[in-house]
Amino acid sequence: MKRRTLLTAAAGVVVAGCSTETPSAGPGEDETENRSASDEQGDTESDSGDDQPSDDAVLEAFETGLEDRGFEGVSVDETDDGVQLGYDATGTSDDDVATEIELITDGYTSAIELGLSSTSLDAIASDPDGDVLDYFTIETEWIEAYLADSLEWRELLTRIAQTFESEAPAEDADDPADDEEAESDGEDGDEDEDDEIDDGDDEDDEQSSG
Repeated sequence: MKRRTLLTAAAGVVVAGCSTETPSAGPGEDETENRSASDEQGDTESDSGDDQPSDDAVLEAFETGLEDRGFEGVSVDETDDGVQLGYDATGTSDDDVATEIELITDGYTSAIELGLSSTSLDAIASDPDGDVLDYFTIETEWIEAYLADSLEWRELLTRIAQTFESEAPAEDADDPADDEEAESDGEDGDEDEDDEIDDGDDEDDEQSSG
């Protein structure tokens, strides 16, 4: 698959631009208020002894949510202190990458709200052959800052986009082997040209002696 990129300098603009194209581009003001009310209600219910979902249940819901949004090849695994997400890349453009980041961030935010115990999420996108294309990281402290109204949704996505790294080689990158071959061909050409000059000098000498 073609190399996927997400330019850090334009990450904020690209990510913010996909907010109008995705089904759940982060909570709006009304949803934020509803979440706050839900949090307060949740606190009351917790005090009354209601069970909190287990990490396994939360991660299963997270995985199902991504699949419902069109992701394929989704795998969610717990690590020592965080979560590792694997999935098939949805496309090759900057917009595809930005949309993936936004939808995954939205899902992870919901998981943290449900009480998931995790310090970070590492998301890894692969091509159809299973080779890693790129990856990015979501720090839970950024999610918590957003939920505490200390970080705007766009700022959160931009910060995450800045962790994006690509593993796939650029198609137009120069191959060192090709450079060496071209250099070798150039040297051979110079040698051939020198030989022709030497042959010409020998002919001149023979004519002079005759």
